[in-house]
Amino acid sequence: MLAGAPEPDLAWAEGWPLAPVLGIAGRIAAASEPLGPFSAYVIVLESDGTAIGDAGFHGPPSADGELEVGYALVPAARGAGLAGEAVGLLIEWALSQSGVRAIAARVDSGNAASERLLRRLGFASDGEHDGWHRFVLRPSSSQGQPVAPA
Repeated sequence: MLAGAPEPDLAWAEGWPLAPVLGIAGRIAAASEPLGPFSAYVIVLESDGTAIGDAGFHGPPSADGELEVGYALVPAARGAGLAGEAVGLLIEWALSQSGVRAIAARVDSGNAASERLLRRLGFASDGEHDGWHRFVLRPSSSQGQPVAPA
């Protein structure tokens, strides 16, 4: 990926990899130790094996148990529910890990599609922070299921 060409067994959709995933790939390649499971993953279409985006975490949980999730799809793959499916699976896995108390996401202000996706997944708005609209998801203490904070 860093060389700018797909591997023989992974086709790329037009527009992939997106700039943010290239930055993440560079950090992964430069890391002196394995980053563990709280990293970024490629979203691959099951039907044809084409890479269409990425989703993952911006690192391990913070000291207070918060993770940040991020995701991006090439334009041609948007609107089909693929980001929601990928992020939903990541959330389900993350909330099963010990020490994870909340999951946050940042969205460009005005990105209505991402805001709808996060709300559909149970995130609640946490206001504007550093030019981003921040959303947070906290699991219910009694059920372990995601609920929006009060």
